Amino acid sequence: MKYICFLMLSMMVWSVRAQTIVSTTAEVKEVTVFASGAEVSNTTKVNLPKGSVKLVIQNVASDVDVKSVQLAGPDGLTVLSITPEKNADVEITNPAHRRLKDSLDVAQARRELLANRQTAAQGALKILNNDQLLGGGGKVDLGDLSKLVDYYQSKAVELHGSIAKLSKDIAAEDKVIARLREQMRAYAGDGGQLTVQLVSSKPVQGELAFSYMTYSAHWQAYYDLRAKSILSPLQILYKARVTQNSGVDWKNVKLVLSTGNPSQSGTAPVLSPSYATVVYPQSGIMIRGAAQQNVLQNRVQSIGTRAPMQEEVAAADVATKALETPQTTVNENQLSATFDIEVPYDIVSNGQPHSVTLKEYDHPALFKYYAVPKLDKDAFLLAEIKDFEKLNLVPGEANIIFENMFVGQSYINPVITMDTLNLSMGRDKAISIKRERILDAKSTQVSGSSKRQTYTYEIRVRNNKSSTVNMLLKDQYPIATDKSIEIELTNDGGAAVNKETGILTWTLSIKPGETQTYRFTFNVKHPKDRNVVIN
Repeated sequence: MKYICFLMLSMMVWSVRAQTIVSTTAEVKEVTVFASGAEVSNTTKVNLPKGSVKLVIQNVASDVDVKSVQLAGPDGLTVLSITPEKNADVEITNPAHRRLKDSLDVAQARRELLANRQTAAQGALKILNNDQLLGGGGKVDLGDLSKLVDYYQSKAVELHGSIAKLSKDIAAEDKVIARLREQMRAYAGDGGQLTVQLVSSKPVQGELAFSYMTYSAHWQAYYDLRAKSILSPLQILYKARVTQNSGVDWKNVKLVLSTGNPSQSGTAPVLSPSYATVVYPQSGIMIRGAAQQNVLQNRVQSIGTRAPMQEEVAAADVATKALETPQTTVNENQLSATFDIEVPYDIVSNGQPHSVTLKEYDHPALFKYYAVPKLDKDAFLLAEIKDFEKLNLVPGEANIIFENMFVGQSYINPVITMDTLNLSMGRDKAISIKRERILDAKSTQVSGSSKRQTYTYEIRVRNNKSSTVNMLLKDQYPIATDKSIEIELTNDGGAAVNKETGILTWTLSIKPGETQTYRFTFNVKHPKDRNVVIN
């Protein structure tokens, strides 16, 4: 039994000694970047003997998701295990890296010697500058003083020259050290390495391809929205900011950007029972339903049917056209879209965003002005576009350039259920809007146990532009959330009324220099011992 154990132990030791360690460096060929994470496709050349092999692949990301690693190579290879590791053993397993490390050690030693000589020269100069050498203020023989001055001059010049030369030599050595470190980084990177245990049924020489997921990369969309006038189509320049900090530089790689998100769960949700509970309200009443609805309902949308505005008719005749950007191809699949960029890119692993241009479109737009003076006193120019799903837009910031001037920033959110997307083109200060409440003696009346309050608002809009302005003007009256509160719109001011949301909409056409005024009134009746707050 002891003999068998000894034999098994000897075979294990022989097997470990017989295992060949092969080191190689990965070369990044293609990267698909998602909203969170990236799939990195690599190749590496291998020369493997027959038998058990420990293949160490350097220049991979520091956070490789081992479950995502896929390998493909010549026939005859059987992979036993894959383990991501740090670069602790790179110097031993990679001969080229070891030679660079030896050169780096020599360069650092030379720099240290130069620095020591410079320190000694600076110390000698400090001693030389000590006035005690010249007698410290006491009596000195003129002959001796002359000799000391001559010595001081010659020695000071020599030391200053030596210090200056040593500074140049140190700077040159620093460049050598930096170059060697960069060359070493090309082998090891700042990331990690993959250790692949495999068995080769025969000697294998060729190329091994492998890919993996890293979550130290992402991309964000941003846009330039350009319009020469309200009669021209909208130019949409689709861009991306690509950021990665994987520890490996992507040099001259094919870049693909995907709107998908592999880190997001793909499990379909399942409903659980929903339970209703009773909550007793505190004293006091607050009308807040209208304010909450305003967030959703205040999007620009036409009320009922209306004749198209002049600028809308002109823009509607323009067909959607992608401008010439041959470096990018858009591919759509069932769940996402990808942008294949044909021009190779360099994306350094520094955590800084790198700008990438994806597509540029000329898209028909219906331009109109829009104002909600209750929330903002300025008028906004909006571009209303249809069929926006063909643009494969994703949420992102947008720079607004109108009439060849930068007018501000906006935000594009294409995740909506409507068939029309409204893009804000910025504020127009040439349109003045003022909203104020009109108070009189009859604004508040008390009768018995009830209290009636009358609210009248006046909105004045003036067009200071040299052309006619077409505008959607919106305001609102509150919606009651309690049966003891009665709200009545007594004067809609000629607006289209949405009784479910309390939204009032006016469609205006204002000539140059013209001022238009609109008033609306509503009454709020409630128990006099309760307070009503209107948002």
